[in-house]
Amino acid sequence: MKKATLYIILSVVSLLLLASCTRNHGDIGPWFGTWRIESITAGGAPVNVEGIYFFQFQSKVFRVSMVGAHEHLVESFGTWQEDGDRMTVDFPDASVFYIQMPGLEAHNDFTVTTTSSRDLTFTKTDLTGTTFTYHLKKQP
Repeated sequence: MKKATLYIILSVVSLLLLASCTRNHGDIGPWFGTWRIESITAGGAPVNVEGIYFFQFQSKVFRVSMVGAHEHLVESFGTWQEDGDRMTVDFPDASVFYIQMPGLEAHNDFTVTTTSSRDLTFTKTDLTGTTFTYHLKKQP
């Protein structure tokens, strides 16, 4: 009987610890989680890309990943910061910045144009003056 009670208590404590680790440093609101890039435009024209791209936000850590043919995964990690309708994404170590995504650079200043719990749109103008628009959908 004591072993069963101890097992139940340890199980509950383990579940609480695992659940508390999903959002380091508090709730980051609607950004938390995985977002699939549904479309990209450059100067208003659709951009065709190879593979499927994802953005992931947790705490101040940002991950961009691309799943290509034969489920080949390429990923890069950086940091992100939000201030109203502005978002900055930086990849501080250029030597491990592997993603070849249209418009994405080592330093990115985005303007958030649409946010909801399921959809996100933001734009960025690169150094050549081309405006990129990214449409994302939250993954379950």
